[in-house]
Amino acid sequence: MLLEDSKDSHLWQVYYEGLKNFLAFRDSMALSAVWPIPVAQVREFLIAMESHLPPAKIIMYVEGLSFISKLVDHPDPLQDPVICHMISRLKCRAGSSTDKYCPITIEVLRSLLGTLESVCSSPYECVLFRAMFTVAFFGALRIEEMVTNHQNIAQPELLYLSDLQLTEEGADLRLHTSHMGQERFLIQLRLSKEMWVCPVEALHIYVAARPQREGPLFVHLDNMAVTKREFLTVFRRALRLVGLPPNHYGVHSFWLGTAITAVSHGYSDEAINRIARWWRRS
Repeated sequence: MLLEDSKDSHLWQVYYEGLKNFLAFRDSMALSAVWPIPVAQVREFLIAMESHLPPAKIIMYVEGLSFISKLVDHPDPLQDPVICHMISRLKCRAGSSTDKYCPITIEVLRSLLGTLESVCSSPYECVLFRAMFTVAFFGALRIEEMVTNHQNIAQPELLYLSDLQLTEEGADLRLHTSHMGQERFLIQLRLSKEMWVCPVEALHIYVAARPQREGPLFVHLDNMAVTKREFLTVFRRALRLVGLPPNHYGVHSFWLGTAITAVSHGYSDEAINRIARWWRRS
């Protein structure tokens, strides 16, 4: 009532419209009519709206649910990291200057891989970046785990060849960081039916071509580690070639895309938290 009586009555109308749409969605999906609003329901609501509503309206609807929740001292759904990143993606689509990164989706990944022969300097570099792109996406890797900021400067998070265990059926990557002093975090990749984007297939081809010397996992033919600048150069060239604006994507786009994909496929909260490793974020 306070908001409705305020000067910004249009804002309240949009918020109220969003609430009514959410309640109708919850009813149509036979979801529990409980309060506070479960974050899983808001995630499903977001995914359902993406197919038929413009990003700006979806953002307003969820901000309305957030406002109403806070108004009655209920938890704010926008504090959920998955919902927060889904809203970030929508802001990116809407052209918001406040958002940093758009996520890499599986469709975008397929397109990027198709450009590598045109944007890489040699066949080896094509093999290298195919492995990097696919492992970054399916392993939800962060940039500091893949590349160095500067040559010859050690990074504690950087993956080394010895951190990879490769078999015919899969690949295990053991990260150098751990959660709360526990055993080092393990990422397990398995063969994909779609070999074009399969990270295990890409790693097999890459490791066979890679210089057989110990060192960082992803290296050039001269055994020098790939730098962040080099990674971004190839990444941005590939984006331009497929007609996507490079300024809408950044170093965390692969990791973000993995988390968003997991949400859209209905993964459990526990699985999403493990994939995205939210506990590592501040």
